Formats: sequence, C-alpha cells, structure tokens
Amino acid sequence: MKYLIAALLPLMLTGCITFPTENSNNVKVIWDNHYSIAECQYLDTVLGSEGHFYDFWLHSDQNMVWGTLNQMRIKTAALGGDTLYLYQPLGFLGSVTMMANAYDCSGQMVLMEQESTDAEVTTLDEEKVTDVE
Repeated sequence: MKYLIAALLPLMLTGCITFPTENSNNVKVIWDNHYSIAECQYLDTVLGSEGHFYDFWLHSDQNMVWGTLNQMRIKTAALGGDTLYLYQPLGFLGSVTMMANAYDCSGQMVLMEQESTDAEVTTLDEEKVTDVE
C-alpha cells in the first residue's frame, strides 16, 4: 500500500493549478490597448507558467491559462499594482507561459471615474433641458 501511495502522490500533485487570492481578484487584466496604461506607473515585468512536459495531458488548456493568469495577478498585487498588461503568450508545447507588465493605475482610474460621472451628469442635464422645451 505504501508503494501505491508513493507512486500516485506525484500524479495527484500534478493536478494543482494556481487559484486567485483576495488581493489578486482586484487586478484588471488588459491587452491590445496601450492607451489604457498611458498614465499608469510601471512597476515590473511578471511571468506566469502552468503545465509541464510530463503532465500537460492531465490539464485542460483553459485551466492552464487560468492558472497562469492567476499567478501573474498575484505577483502584480504583491507589487502593489492593480493592472496587468499582457503580451502575446510564449509558444511552448505542453505548457502555458505568459509575460506581462504590472502597473499601478489607481490615480488614472479615479480620473476616469470622475470623467465618466461628469459625462453622465452632462447627459442627464441635456436630457432635462430637451424634455422641458
């Protein structure tokens, strides 16, 4: 029985993927829109990787991508960032590896929210004026 458990233990451990943490849930993932990070503070480059050449057949691609993104979101949150800007995934067979830049966009988000609120107020005022006439 000991030998069976010892033989199955590595196989059971290969089923693990990275799950998000409370802090990493607040990290936004973006790509293909460099304007959205124009006013953000660059923090660092982060890497994430899930899957290995010996166990990739045990994981779905979706789970490996999800785990990779979660790794990078956790690293971004640990750096004090709130935004992860993705590059094109690196091409490896049997694993998912991604590289991204971590940014702190908290100042920009406040500005964007304020502009959005101002735009909504303007729209409401214009509608009221139109309705009154």
